[in-house]
Amino acid sequence: MQVPPKRTWFNLDWRVDGLPWLSIPAIVLGTLLICAPFLLVDVPPLIDVPGHMGAAAIEAAGPDSPLGKYLGFKWVFTLNIGGDVLMKVLGAPFGVLAAGWWSTVIATALFAGGCLATVRVVNARGGHGAPWALMWVFSFPLLTGFLNYILGTGLSLCAFAAAVALESRPRDRAGLLVVAQPLAMLCHAIGGLLLAVLVGANAFGREVDNLPKGWWRPSRWRSVIATHDWKAAAMRLVVLCWPLLATVLTIVLWKLFSPSPARSLNTWRWDQKGMWLGITLRDQSFTLDAITTGAAYLLLLGGAFLGGRWNWQRGLPGLCVLILYVVIPSDINGSAFVDVRLLPPAMMLLLGLQDWSGARPRVARLVAYSGLILLGLRTVVTAASFVDYADDYRQQLSALEHIEPGSRVLTFVEHSCLEESWRNTRRDHLASLASVYRQAWVNDNWAVPGLHMVVPRFRPARNFAADPSEFVWSRGCAGGRLRSIDSALRFAPVERVDYVWLIDTGLPRNPDPRLRLVWQQGRSLLFAVRPLGFPTWQPRDL
Repeated sequence: MQVPPKRTWFNLDWRVDGLPWLSIPAIVLGTLLICAPFLLVDVPPLIDVPGHMGAAAIEAAGPDSPLGKYLGFKWVFTLNIGGDVLMKVLGAPFGVLAAGWWSTVIATALFAGGCLATVRVVNARGGHGAPWALMWVFSFPLLTGFLNYILGTGLSLCAFAAAVALESRPRDRAGLLVVAQPLAMLCHAIGGLLLAVLVGANAFGREVDNLPKGWWRPSRWRSVIATHDWKAAAMRLVVLCWPLLATVLTIVLWKLFSPSPARSLNTWRWDQKGMWLGITLRDQSFTLDAITTGAAYLLLLGGAFLGGRWNWQRGLPGLCVLILYVVIPSDINGSAFVDVRLLPPAMMLLLGLQDWSGARPRVARLVAYSGLILLGLRTVVTAASFVDYADDYRQQLSALEHIEPGSRVLTFVEHSCLEESWRNTRRDHLASLASVYRQAWVNDNWAVPGLHMVVPRFRPARNFAADPSEFVWSRGCAGGRLRSIDSALRFAPVERVDYVWLIDTGLPRNPDPRLRLVWQQGRSLLFAVRPLGFPTWQPRDL
């Protein structure tokens, strides 16, 4: 008598006859290739990653560290701590730098692997658009370094794929979802919420597909309403969706036990919602990014004429995320760009779950191979850009050799804008690495109460203690109406710091006489502050 294999969450039923690039070895290989550019750098060149590493250095600072005089770190129960917890776990044995690198790679791997796993379990035979979906991994949220969000979304995608694979084992599926939802939401509220959206949309879409053909015609409504087994449909929805109560419970606990959230108005930036549809893939080359974006939208909008289809089960998850992108506020309680982060997973789901199994084989292969070629080209460009960013980071960070450990460093960095350059310099939070390498105070930490856990103790002036006090803009941005380095230095508390570090700002028009240049690299400069004071006169004996 053959003994059946022991059932665990680790032997999910992935055995489906699918496309070769959706086999388990191919998914693993594809995920590794997406993460390969990180092997070329020590500090991932993503805008916010140095800021995350600076926060991790503050959290890890011991009682003898000078950082403790300037900054504190207070763990709080908030739905935005995934990256901080991961860096804490990895930083203890490996150090802050390695923890930042590994946290970024793990988040990216979950994001890419979760995308491919979802395509495999939901659209195994028609997922010719999987390479097109993977192009949205290196999009605005990841390139900006929203690690908490990427980690939460990656967990949501992986858990969703596992939940679909476990549908024949409802107890295991329910246990998985009950555990995965709080974990994903603790990483990031919006990224974790996606798991509930995907599970609910997939279950509801399946029931819509079970309705008789043509149910949407007015002439058939009465017949469908009278004959369809609505009770059975409701029971199936209850079985599939009741574990989503874990999301509701997590939100309730957060409201009860978290500190008061940051108080700010929720803002809808309707003009930017339209703009971000075209620039979410902004990276190195305007031409390449525009071609990729345009081709992806053409594939979605014109795919039906070539045989690409969605049923409700495959199309509704991506559609719901896209609708959420449209209706959600752009800024929520001190957190910016909340809506933009939803566009990449929406595009991943819509492109990856577009079913090409009914198209002509030649057309389906053309979709897949063109996507693979374009994905390969974009990956090579990304890897080359990482090398350039790594070299630039090394040059900029050479300023730290001239900073005494434990110093107070007032930083200003020129924030790049589309008017001047498509390519982002990604230096916005580079100064945070002074906390890692020199245990120094800098003014670009995130410190929104209820949202972040860094607590400033040293405040040289009211508006120069935390992010975004470090940002200045060139005269070419917004017609020169934004804050420039000259206007920033006019009000800066120079007398209360040891150094002023200008990153890519150029020399101010009217340098402060208290500033002594000690280092320069191109348009970046480091000044030591020398107090002017009054001379001490020694009286002479008469």
